[in-house]
Amino acid sequence: MKQAADNTTTSTVSEKAPFTAGIIGLTFLDTTWRIVTPVLLFAVLGILADRALGTGPWLTIAVGVPIGFVFAALLIKKQIEAVNQAEQKSAKSKKGKK
Repeated sequence: MKQAADNTTTSTVSEKAPFTAGIIGLTFLDTTWRIVTPVLLFAVLGILADRALGTGPWLTIAVGVPIGFVFAALLIKKQIEAVNQAEQKSAKSKKGKK
């Protein structure tokens, strides 16, 4: 009986470890592009608008970067909602198996 309990614990831990590290790494990369891309895109658009209109850095600072941060926040919010839905779905399927 003790041997069966040890085998169950060992196999469960060893099966989850590699996938968890991979998921964390991929989530980190997915989150990174969601933050960087909109901020850089709107900063570049602000710089181009400043050059065209001769307004200095003001459109970049006052419009481009803040809009980029808003879009980044919306993308992160969407990602968090997707993760929460996946976790709820996983929890429901685990309850159904027990």
